[in-house]
Amino acid sequence: MVRAGGIDLGGTKIEATAFDEGWAAIKTKRIPTPQDSYENLVEALCEMVLWLEETAGSKHLPVGVGIPGFHCKRTGKFLTANLLASGRTLHHDLTQKLDRAVTFENDCNCFTLSEALLGAGRGYASVFGLIIGTGVGGGYCSGGTLISGLNGAAGEFGHLGIPYAAMKDLGLDAVPCGCGRTGCFETYLAGPGMRRLAKHVIGKHVDAQAITTAAAAGDRQMQEVMHLWARIAAELVATLQCTVDPDCIVIGGGLSRIPNIDRIIAEALPGHLLSQTEPPDIRIADYGDSSGTRGAALAALQSHEELEAVP
Repeated sequence: MVRAGGIDLGGTKIEATAFDEGWAAIKTKRIPTPQDSYENLVEALCEMVLWLEETAGSKHLPVGVGIPGFHCKRTGKFLTANLLASGRTLHHDLTQKLDRAVTFENDCNCFTLSEALLGAGRGYASVFGLIIGTGVGGGYCSGGTLISGLNGAAGEFGHLGIPYAAMKDLGLDAVPCGCGRTGCFETYLAGPGMRRLAKHVIGKHVDAQAITTAAAAGDRQMQEVMHLWARIAAELVATLQCTVDPDCIVIGGGLSRIPNIDRIIAEALPGHLLSQTEPPDIRIADYGDSSGTRGAALAALQSHEELEAVP
């Protein structure tokens, strides 16, 4: 029996998965993300929702969509990257076309909800999902509930500024970020940021995999790059502690596959956190890339149950 359906809307593909009562994937469908028009993007999403309904044999199946970007609750408009949805009321247009409810949630929030309820963060009262890949994103889940805010931007700690004192101590310059700001954590913590740190240390760019492989093999220069990266990661954890103070941080994204990345970050924390405080547990995501559809389905089920509870 299908319990809920989740859709992961990305810049290159749309993936839909039907989940059973135990949250195992029953069936998955992938199609290319339309790049030619907004109307075709809406049509493609409709196709995936209808496929999930057909798979479940029910038009009342809870369905959620995870989307990269923000959704302003006041205006209904989206801000997205690599999608033809910025400035458009995608949620409204899709539900109007389908004549049914569909839950929308930020993709980082979907990752966090999946890991908090079913994955590496299960059993913790509060979980921060930290995705480190080509960018840095995140989400915060407390008591099994996502804290998303007005624009769905709560958790976007990658776009907070690295403290000036840390930048000065590390000898780094503040550089422009893709978000339009300067000196964000993402500029040195994401995969391209690790390359930037290599340029700072040895004068040339080296990709993240080569850096970590060489560091593990004893290359002192690459170990210095990893040392700088870990100190910046520790500063981000300190920022998280002083704002949401999570019990657990679950790491996802491409850099989560670095061997022992959880230990590397945890060992860098002393001296960065507030004195006499307990550090959060650092865990690696259980579900990885599949957390997107699972988290979207979980968000849809939560929304469906809330609606049913309203008298």
